[in-house]
Amino acid sequence: MKIHYLVTSLETGGAEFAIPDIVHALKTYGHHVDVTACEPRDMGAAPYLDRAGIPYRLLGTKRRPFLLTLLRILRLLRKDRPDIIWTSLSRATLLGQLAGKILSIPVVSWKNSASIRFTTTAGRPITRLWVADSPYVAQFLQDVMKIPPAKITCWPLYIAAPNSHPAPQWDGTTPLHIGTTGRLHEVKNYPLLIEGLALFRRRYPQWADHIRLSFAGDGPQHAELESLIKTYGLQHHVFLLGFQTNVTSFLKTLHLYTQPSRYEGMCLAAHEAMNMSLPVIATPVGEMRHSVQPGKTGFILQPDHIPETFCETLAEIFQHPEELHRYGIAAKSYIDAHYSRDAFMRRCGTIVERLAQMTGIKTLENTPS
Repeated sequence: MKIHYLVTSLETGGAEFAIPDIVHALKTYGHHVDVTACEPRDMGAAPYLDRAGIPYRLLGTKRRPFLLTLLRILRLLRKDRPDIIWTSLSRATLLGQLAGKILSIPVVSWKNSASIRFTTTAGRPITRLWVADSPYVAQFLQDVMKIPPAKITCWPLYIAAPNSHPAPQWDGTTPLHIGTTGRLHEVKNYPLLIEGLALFRRRYPQWADHIRLSFAGDGPQHAELESLIKTYGLQHHVFLLGFQTNVTSFLKTLHLYTQPSRYEGMCLAAHEAMNMSLPVIATPVGEMRHSVQPGKTGFILQPDHIPETFCETLAEIFQHPEELHRYGIAAKSYIDAHYSRDAFMRRCGTIVERLAQMTGIKTLENTPS
């Protein structure tokens, strides 16, 4: 079967970074996949596709008006004539839904976060199958977006890397290095982390010089975060590292990972940190609601009181540094139990069977080795 995979952009982000694994799995089951991005943005995901040997197409060098982009997609799909249009992220989803409706091509759509936008609801009835990137988002599709259960499936977008090297164990005396990866965007709540760190240093001066916070990523909030760092005098404690091509190397420098997002889906970054035996301190959103377990794999930030709870959690960690090692081991065990490559491929097999039912095109009968 021919699948045209339409994504909003190739910017830095979890949904974009997962494309190589998705395409590889679909191809392993015998399907042809073409990848098209509506716009480039920062192109942070492009190296991942390049390394995986996956060709891709850009519809333009910048964001074009919606109607013009739709016309370009229609022209492309009339020529290519895929059996399935598979969309990822909100703008591409609406474009793909309209193109599928006009050309009578079935549409499959990812849902990567527990959020509602006009672009993900306007064409909601057109999508034949919604693919949630986590069980939490699958429940959100049913409960909040009112998608019938028969039109929902789940494919967790994370594969635990085998034989990962654990992050260094913190001894309680060297500076505690906390980090996070992701686009510097308001949905991540990063300013509240900086406020929380400033509060911690004021409230607990005995530990004020034994903590570092690093942001690995770039985006529209860079200037705001830079200003906050200067306002609170944190230039020697908070670092904006920019986009990192080797996230694993960055994670190896950390003792604790944090993700204070307003909403998430699977949140690949947090789960990758857990795979490196890092405990996680996060808001209970998306799949982190299940994987970040207080008293076991990490710590919870209260969404309405992030600075305060971040501050007090840090104080707890400094009082009981041995907790980090114990939580890190449990975090790694959780990932190993839930996110193997075999599980990822089995889930892909279940989904392609659904696609075969939609199109009448047969798929491979057995899970590829």
